[in-house]
Amino acid sequence: MMKKLNLLYIVLCMSFVMNAQIQKENFNANTIPTGWTTTTPASGCTWEFGYTGTIKGSGFTTPASFPTGGVIFDDDACGAGMNNHIELTSPEVDLVAAGVISAAIEITYNHQTFANDGDFLVDVWDGSAWQNILMVTGDSPAADTGTNTTSTIDVTPFINSAFKVKFIYDDENSLTWGVGIDDYQLLDTATAGIEDLVGLGFKYYPNPVINDVITLHASEDISLVNVYNTIGQKVIAKKPAALEDTVNLQNLPSGVYIVQVAIGRKEGTFKIIKP
Repeated sequence: MMKKLNLLYIVLCMSFVMNAQIQKENFNANTIPTGWTTTTPASGCTWEFGYTGTIKGSGFTTPASFPTGGVIFDDDACGAGMNNHIELTSPEVDLVAAGVISAAIEITYNHQTFANDGDFLVDVWDGSAWQNILMVTGDSPAADTGTNTTSTIDVTPFINSAFKVKFIYDDENSLTWGVGIDDYQLLDTATAGIEDLVGLGFKYYPNPVINDVITLHASEDISLVNVYNTIGQKVIAKKPAALEDTVNLQNLPSGVYIVQVAIGRKEGTFKIIKP
């Protein structure tokens, strides 16, 4: 019976995470996704969608790739002589109408430079102007690791009725390698599922997590804390029996997690982001 209950809870956790996803694009298809727009630099070079080959500049012995497909800008293939500045912009999302009060984006990318030339930027539209939330000026990740970089960035301050994200690549008027982008997600990270705990003075902070630690506080003893990953695996289990507890996520990879908290006979679940 207990195994069935645990399995049911894991399924509920997984559903909870799925509901958090507002917008997603994996760039697997070999055409620009519906609703996305792009610019074309003077060189005439453009993004290549559905790319599954080796990412240029990512190494000779252990290069990286996007096995299921991604989008790349191959600056090396464009040749020297022109400044390549190119943008890729997502469709608008009305986060206000959707009732979103807390959000983040998650992006997997690979940016490689030659002589440290070339920048990769991520901007978001705040309703009246573009705001930069990520700027990568060097190799990320390092070459010959066979991996890509995944970043989770809080965009709560920029929630509006016409939210969109823009990926920008600029070769700084030099011949360099380029950038590749794989999975992109816009996530709802709002507090949810803790209604039964609010009356017990329950709160948690910060979210997204800072310095790998999140603090839980209540006016009655917190009896149980479980943390699940997005495939339903329990990665942390604690029984604090205290009014305040800290959960250390240092040994967990960046991403979204589900936290289950019990206070007496009442339980709640909520999402957290580890950048």
